[in-house]
Amino acid sequence: MRATTERKALVFLKCEEDGSSYYRLYQYLADKPCRMVNMTPRWLYRLFYGRRYGKAMKLALKLFMGGITFGTTLGAMALDALVWKSEVVILNRRFFPRACPPLLAGLLKRYLRGKRFYWDFDDNIALDGELSPAEKAVLEEAARKITVTGDYLRETVSETAREKVELLPTTDRAFRREETESLLASKGSDGAALKLLWLGTRDNLKYLEALIPALEQAAETIVRDTGKRPELQVVSNAPLTEKTKQLKLRNVPWSRERGIEALREAEIGLMPLTESAYTLGKGGFKAIQYMSAGVVPILSPVGYNKTVIEDGVSGYFAAESGAFAARIAELAANPARLKSMARAARKRFDTCFSPEEIQAFWNRAIGESE
Repeated sequence: MRATTERKALVFLKCEEDGSSYYRLYQYLADKPCRMVNMTPRWLYRLFYGRRYGKAMKLALKLFMGGITFGTTLGAMALDALVWKSEVVILNRRFFPRACPPLLAGLLKRYLRGKRFYWDFDDNIALDGELSPAEKAVLEEAARKITVTGDYLRETVSETAREKVELLPTTDRAFRREETESLLASKGSDGAALKLLWLGTRDNLKYLEALIPALEQAAETIVRDTGKRPELQVVSNAPLTEKTKQLKLRNVPWSRERGIEALREAEIGLMPLTESAYTLGKGGFKAIQYMSAGVVPILSPVGYNKTVIEDGVSGYFAAESGAFAARIAELAANPARLKSMARAARKRFDTCFSPEEIQAFWNRAIGESE
């Protein structure tokens, strides 16, 4: 928890190291007159998400983390009510993970009374139980604005609160000051490797794991037909443990700096998903992030993903694993097309997912002029 004087906006983050917290809020508000509260402390977030655990240990850590999160959040609310007296409160996802008994719901409702309250979320957190029905009802009633990524998540908000919803894509400011041609210099090159990238959290590795056999077949084709060897860099908080032969696999422990460097190097970015009620609520951020760096995305046409690219122009849709393999092989055989699509991807990002409008929204929320 970080406190400063004369800050009238209070931002509750799951944790600033969490992708949702960082890319939805922290990157826009960290240098603004706001207090930031990590409801889950960074050390605990790293402990839980930094590796894979067995079921018993994972459950124990989850319960411990939940208790710490409840305590940290209630402590920040008490300080705000007694000392800080924030006028604006901004929430990432939820206050209390999975449970909000009546006494807590009453305290939360009282705390938010009179605040200019903004609630932001980018997953179907009601479906997977992260957000309890009781807390959802309080947040919907108290919110001035509810910010989500797309129409599917808008529909998860109760009809009486739906008019409060504002659509804000999840995007990335890391490359906003870099010239397109500088980013594209290494795309579609004549080098010995075709550089693939998957960037994400351990919970989504299962979608990449299912794709590996098809990527291995594509690698065999690419090596035979072009002489290039595909290299897949996996930047995550857990390693991909699948074995490959022709596909060169490199696991990189996640950090924001390593992710930026991987995006700078990559030519093709992968975003496989299978359709479910949960994945329909995802906001396509992986593909948007690839595009921000001029990396050509190949993604499953699931939910919001369908709106992210122009198929065949700024990226490719791939409905099944064979289509991923075919599109990768096609781009490997045609470097000029790869570079052209990389340029189109970056242009699409600048046109449709630029961070400037989102920055302006949050500036207005905390009372700053644009």
